[in-house]
Amino acid sequence: MGDPRKSKRIFSRPTRPYDKDRITAEKETMKEFGLRRKNEIYKAEAFIRDIKRRARQSIAIKDDEVEKTILNKVTKLKLLGEGKEATIDAILDLDMKAYLERRLETQVVRRELANSFLQARQFIVHGHIFVNNIKVTSPQYIVCDGEEDLISYNARSALVSSFSYGPKKIKERKEFTGRRPFGGRGGRRPPFQNRPGSNQARPGNTQAGASTGGVKK
Repeated sequence: MGDPRKSKRIFSRPTRPYDKDRITAEKETMKEFGLRRKNEIYKAEAFIRDIKRRARQSIAIKDDEVEKTILNKVTKLKLLGEGKEATIDAILDLDMKAYLERRLETQVVRRELANSFLQARQFIVHGHIFVNNIKVTSPQYIVCDGEEDLISYNARSALVSSFSYGPKKIKERKEFTGRRPFGGRGGRRPPFQNRPGSNQARPGNTQAGASTGGVKK
């Protein structure tokens, strides 16, 4: 028996850590669902992978009780979405994003209780979000079927009267097409003699008369 305070890791990291296509897809997923770490993606993949494994085993052993248990679990978590019949074939077609869509952090944004994923995570961790009149402080909490309409603010929270929904618009970064000054970023400035207009005398220069052709007496 292991120490109960040291939980076992429930996900596995990719065998190829420097796969360009996978890294690009993970960045898009993190941006879409506002994830903070890639471990949250790996946990979702591990959960969906386990559900599919159990579904394939139920087909192999042809056990109706096992199949019914899996279908009830998927229906309870509402992983198949709206209007889809719970079948083994539908489970085998599940995607990781179906799991990420049921996270409490995502549902708070979908219910317009927060303006962004980062703000939703902050509200949850600080104890402002209740699910069925129970405080939930974990953004990774999976919202079950029927609990979407039970997500609300804490009755004692100041957000009940002060929060107004208005997501901020993200400005797209424009590509810089001009030349950078002084030969690029971090380049050294050219000496004063090579700068434009360097023939003009500096104010207070004692040799200004010599540069302009004057005679010093």
